[in-house]
Amino acid sequence: MLKKLFSVLFAALALLTMTAWRDLNYARPGNWFIRESGRENAVYDVFYLYPTLFASRETALMSRDDEAVMKKAAAFVRAQTGIFGGDARIFAPFVRQLEFHRAIAVLDRPPMETELRKGIFDARRAFRFYLEHDNGGRPFILFGHSQGAVELYELLRQETAISPRTGFVAAYLPGFRLTAAQVARDFAGRGIAPARGADDRGVLVVWNTQNAEARDSLFTGPGTLCINPLNWRTDGTPAPAAANPGAFFYDYRDGSSRFVPGFCGARVDPAQGALIVDLPSNGAYDAKGMMGAGVFHMNDVWFFAEALRRNALTRVRAPLPTSP
Repeated sequence: MLKKLFSVLFAALALLTMTAWRDLNYARPGNWFIRESGRENAVYDVFYLYPTLFASRETALMSRDDEAVMKKAAAFVRAQTGIFGGDARIFAPFVRQLEFHRAIAVLDRPPMETELRKGIFDARRAFRFYLEHDNGGRPFILFGHSQGAVELYELLRQETAISPRTGFVAAYLPGFRLTAAQVARDFAGRGIAPARGADDRGVLVVWNTQNAEARDSLFTGPGTLCINPLNWRTDGTPAPAAANPGAFFYDYRDGSSRFVPGFCGARVDPAQGALIVDLPSNGAYDAKGMMGAGVFHMNDVWFFAEALRRNALTRVRAPLPTSP
């Protein structure tokens, strides 16, 4: 009885808190980095949330009043969503994300019990606005990396009307630690499951990149889901660098970018739920200073950008699943 009472009280508090945060009006253009409500010739829509883009010991949440952070975020969003080219319309709202150190500190806690919930509430409001005003029955994917992936997972979990039958194609959530047991619990009866191949729909597409030497990554471990974005297999079958259609690298410091075909090969380590790439530790691409040598968390998307773009088209064009 007491447990049920606490559950009711927590739900009520969450509702009151969500109401108190409704100062972000997504009818205002300033609350979107990108909102491509036109371009009817695009094949599908992408609802996108950016990864953690600022670190501050003094400021907990991303603020629109911080011009430097907003300028960096706007450029990053355009670069990362640019991998879809002209295939998709992009919808990228501003959400109040948690800064880097605080986000890392709560990785092992349920997001709704941390300050991450503020960004999640923003994401849900923005997504509801998109569905009501912009979607128009079009197929859509969810795409976000790291903290953006966490927020999108919670959005998908809480917005129970989302299903393959309502236009949902896939959620690309690289840089997020997720288990099969968690997905089974959170999406029972909704027709949403981990991706098992290149063309299944209503799926969660997850990988976390490291090399074979990496130890104690925050994002991998026994039971973690992983699919190889070069061959779309979940077993240990390797894909060589020649199978990588292109990495895309963006430098937020000067705005430069470059496209590199055949950048790296990859294989899944099923025991660790890790995507193993054939790149050295302590090089130009691992997050050694923040997350450990041989952990390529910062490049989960960039290494496989063209493969992701091609796969999104494949999934959108695939037939709907026969089950609910």
